[in-house]
Amino acid sequence: MIDTEQLVRSLPEQRWYSGRGRRLSSIEMIDQAVIEDGNAPLVTAVVRAEFEDGGEDRYNLLLVLHEDGSIGDAFDEVERLRALGLAMAQHMTLKGRRGVFHFSGAGLDPAATLGYKSIRAVESEQSNSSVILDDEVIVKAFRRPGSGPNPDLQLNRWLTSEGFENVPPQVGEMAYLPEEPGSDEGTDATIDLAIAQQWIDGADGWQEVLGHLKRVYDEVDPADAAEDMPSLVEERSGRMLDQLEELGDVTAALHIALARQENDVDFAPQSVRKGDIQGWTERIEASLHDLLFRGVDELAELRPDVEVLLGRLRDITDAGSMTRIHGDYHLGQVMLAARGWMIIDFEGEPLRPIEARRLKQSPLRDVAGMLRSFNYAVYSGLFERAEPDSDEWRALQPWADQWERMARDRFIKAYFRKSHEGRFLAHDRDALNTMLHVFELDKALYEVGYELNHRPGWVRIPLRGITQLLAGGGAR
Repeated sequence: MIDTEQLVRSLPEQRWYSGRGRRLSSIEMIDQAVIEDGNAPLVTAVVRAEFEDGGEDRYNLLLVLHEDGSIGDAFDEVERLRALGLAMAQHMTLKGRRGVFHFSGAGLDPAATLGYKSIRAVESEQSNSSVILDDEVIVKAFRRPGSGPNPDLQLNRWLTSEGFENVPPQVGEMAYLPEEPGSDEGTDATIDLAIAQQWIDGADGWQEVLGHLKRVYDEVDPADAAEDMPSLVEERSGRMLDQLEELGDVTAALHIALARQENDVDFAPQSVRKGDIQGWTERIEASLHDLLFRGVDELAELRPDVEVLLGRLRDITDAGSMTRIHGDYHLGQVMLAARGWMIIDFEGEPLRPIEARRLKQSPLRDVAGMLRSFNYAVYSGLFERAEPDSDEWRALQPWADQWERMARDRFIKAYFRKSHEGRFLAHDRDALNTMLHVFELDKALYEVGYELNHRPGWVRIPLRGITQLLAGGGAR
């Protein structure tokens, strides 16, 4: 029996806990089962956290029940998590009170003792928890599981089955299946709890680009002639610009793969309708209104240009198709490995409801997300070395802007060169550019709101991005 009062006290201390700022009143046990018995059983549990404001969240817990009655998070006692690999490899099914916990591992060897050579937790995650077994398999537990397919598991399973080479192959999974769907609120569908994938040793794309930009900034010489800047940036960027061009190609290949299945309702492309375009327009207008209400006065003078851009969007008659996409695409979601770029973390934006993260979108939203990530990278690098508006900042900013222009150009050209194979984009290039500008604007407005809440000094990054976007083609 799990003491839920202990969980009320300990849950808010976890980094993946989403209820900060709200008072947790109680925890209800939806279901639980013992994965590994003994003096300190390892237990899987799905719980409902209830707050005093009437809201609730669902959590996926892996717990160690100690003899003294205390409860530990298994990711703090990581050696206990070897049992996950074994459970998946042996396709274990555990009976709970109201349903079953099912493990599967089509890509795992049931005779292997996975995790007994080495086991380590991933420390950097915020919304999930992962453990790496023998540097061969990574198991990620979805801490806030929703009902129905988790996009990360669903898309990785599909891409693995299609033989897509730029994702780590999915090899196992864990889910909770209620025996009587609908009999308990919150357990009306299968709940995906974890995914296992091959562990790929690679470098984080965000850190790789930041490290590269540091070297570019280091080599800036006051004697450099302004007219030589493009050739000098090209020369000093070495392999990185070529790699970003390759990333554009890989991104297009991902979208082609996701648009390929026409017989599965979850994946089949669907044409963009006028109502979809209207929805995109209203979302941007609502974001702009909210930010103006919050006092972001710099946006007021840009509002006419935004309206011009949205008017061009409304005039599009063929906006292509909507498909499943990554949904939270940026440099932190790609890795450079020996085999090239690998795309990870298909869960979508973690703050959005899981139903929204499964919706089909224009693939250009992913492209816009990566372009905004380039903008953040060049200015994050500047923030690390200079005070805004200092002499050093003003000296380096033109180089940052030049590098971003070249990175964008390489990435976009490669993407459009490849993506036509998928037949999911609009045929008219002006329509494509308008849509891409709109999705970049949408993302940048979101970033303004985020920075207001978390890093007010960084608001200048998305604001400058919006200004450049509208000046460079968003409103012509």
